[in-house]
Amino acid sequence: MFERGIIKLKKLCKGILRSPYRTSAVILLLLLVIFNLLSLWKGFSDFFTANIMPVFLNTYGRLMGALPFSAGEFMILLGLLLIAAVLIFGVLLIFLRKRQGYRTFCRVFYKTFLMILLSAAMIMTLNCSIPYGCSDLEMKSHADAYTIGDLEKLRAFLVEKCNVMAKEFPRDENGHLIYDPDLSELNDRTKELMHSLSEEFPRLSGYYPDMKPILNSTFMSQSRLMGIYFPFSLEANYNPKMYITNHAFVFCHEYAHLKGYMQEDEANFLAFRACLLSDDPYVVYSGYLGVLNYVLNSYAANVRKKDPERFRAQPGLSEYVENDNIFLTEEAWAEVEESAIFNTESVEKLHDDFTNGYMHYYGIEDGIASYGRVTDLLLQYYDGVLY
Repeated sequence: MFERGIIKLKKLCKGILRSPYRTSAVILLLLLVIFNLLSLWKGFSDFFTANIMPVFLNTYGRLMGALPFSAGEFMILLGLLLIAAVLIFGVLLIFLRKRQGYRTFCRVFYKTFLMILLSAAMIMTLNCSIPYGCSDLEMKSHADAYTIGDLEKLRAFLVEKCNVMAKEFPRDENGHLIYDPDLSELNDRTKELMHSLSEEFPRLSGYYPDMKPILNSTFMSQSRLMGIYFPFSLEANYNPKMYITNHAFVFCHEYAHLKGYMQEDEANFLAFRACLLSDDPYVVYSGYLGVLNYVLNSYAANVRKKDPERFRAQPGLSEYVENDNIFLTEEAWAEVEESAIFNTESVEKLHDDFTNGYMHYYGIEDGIASYGRVTDLLLQYYDGVLY
């Protein structure tokens, strides 16, 4: 019985080796398993992200970056079309299964689709799963316990900074900033800012592709996405509809992801640090606004119900900051709703469920709420300065 099993296994292996397609599929599957297992080892993930990912970025990333449009956005569209084709051809096969020509076509199509699927999974593993396995920022291992008083001082500091800076900018009759930045120039400046942090965070050195706008940004706006890192194309993309105060911070945030800092609190912290290095008040202001809501929400969650009087006694945001602390303007939201195919609330819920799902898969137990953990990093960063 055992010998028969060995004989069958040998025949199966010979059959696989005689077929280049089967050999390629098996090799890809084995590599997927190996790399996903290795991603659980922080030492390997740290080495790979610091030394191998830059090679991908300087080759494949440069190739994708040379395209005048977002290759990642195109890939998503192509992927949706492929999935639709898989379903349609599968249904047609029920009715046309007796036609040899159609069966041959389907065999080739589904084999090709499987290889595309395996290749996409491999790229996702190399450019996303392994970086997710990296060690946390070293400063997290030295974090102390902070008090509500410390959080209160951090909140007051950020509110005052934003209130003071907001007065410096010219505004239109609606209270919006009169600022029309050259986004190409801003892109170059944010790259320089990220490079400036590379002595402290070495992975931030090296090549950065240009930020690219998402052309079909309606769905992105409904998902409340300001930026997105595409691991399939090694691109950093932004939502062109977002309000101008968000651009600098979002550019730096997505560049942090591009360099393998996948955890959202770490990307937020690095973006904040980078913006504050700028000599452009707008970029600095964008940095403060980028973390403001996380600190406000953290303070509210800890104080509002326990001590309402203390909460109400805290300094508030000026009208200018309230105007600037937004995702989209009312006009932009009107454009989004007018061009929307799906209900915004449904799209936002779908996005949140999907995001929480993949974050849980990568071990981020608090999902989307992990963005707010930047408050812990800020408390540590200002330790000895504010308290």
